[in-house]
Amino acid sequence: MTCTVTAEYSRRGLDVVFLENDHLRVELLAGKGGDVTEITDKRTDTNVLFEAPHGWRPPGDGVVGAPDGAFAFLDHYPGGWQSVLPAAGGPASVGGTPLALHGESTLIPWTARVTTDTPSRVAVELTASLTRYPFTVEREVELVAEEPTLSVTETVTNAGDVPVDYSWLQHVALGPPLVAPEARLSVPCETVVVDPDQTTDNARLPPGETFDWPVCETSDGPVDLREFPPRAERVHDLVALTGLQEGRYTVANPAIDLGVSVEFPHDLYEYLWYWQPFGGFEGAPFFGRNYNVGLEPCTSVPNAGLDRAIENGTAERLDPGARQESTVTVTTHPVDDD
Repeated sequence: MTCTVTAEYSRRGLDVVFLENDHLRVELLAGKGGDVTEITDKRTDTNVLFEAPHGWRPPGDGVVGAPDGAFAFLDHYPGGWQSVLPAAGGPASVGGTPLALHGESTLIPWTARVTTDTPSRVAVELTASLTRYPFTVEREVELVAEEPTLSVTETVTNAGDVPVDYSWLQHVALGPPLVAPEARLSVPCETVVVDPDQTTDNARLPPGETFDWPVCETSDGPVDLREFPPRAERVHDLVALTGLQEGRYTVANPAIDLGVSVEFPHDLYEYLWYWQPFGGFEGAPFFGRNYNVGLEPCTSVPNAGLDRAIENGTAERLDPGARQESTVTVTTHPVDDD
């Protein structure tokens, strides 16, 4: 069993890095946010990540439609997994600057450098410095031979001379064929908090309400959040899962004998945002075309943005010169191994 890595390709004009071993094929968009846009399980030939259906464009192609910074994340969203800094959700205004939806880190190019290229291990270092916030970010993406696990370790440093508030979101979106009515979600948590600003007509859960995990007893009947409704039901909900006993979750689909387990430090990411657009995201840019879940470890709530997280006390704070580290892993496996 061997590993390989190459940084010799591009996609839509963006620098791309590929990492592979006998279990996984991984694509990184170094030229846009360092996004992870492919984690293909080779045993089942399945990319477990959501692939956006709309005609997303690289940020360097300029403004799409009206110059609305709040929509920039979605204009340039390919699906997959983004590391969101310095503000999850939004838009917001913090530190004297406006921050668009999901901040800045997902829209800028990152510098990629292959640091390890051996048959037993490959690793790529991605680095970036933000413009509107005094953050430098280092990210190591690693595959090891004989392991069906992608490991991503990030370090955020405050290069400024004053403390700053921030929120950090791992925007992991999983899609078909893994996500399907046959699949099931497992999360060791206690409480479901419905996003207070959830107002879509296709929401099953009332905004701001709190329920015990996993079955939400609503006035319209029970909603079991371990299950994924069929596309025909056109559901769109957003909740935060709290009271995490462990930093992990698993989506398992016995119809294709594939499970995906994500592990994260729950002392840092105290909330798991659970985005549920099961064909019910009827506005731009999806217009009902996406069927996926976002299961997104986050330091803060709510989705409304960093200013609201500062108000409710869930925002993080980083002192001058201080660093914060995070390691998130994604592992694919047969359903019987979950």
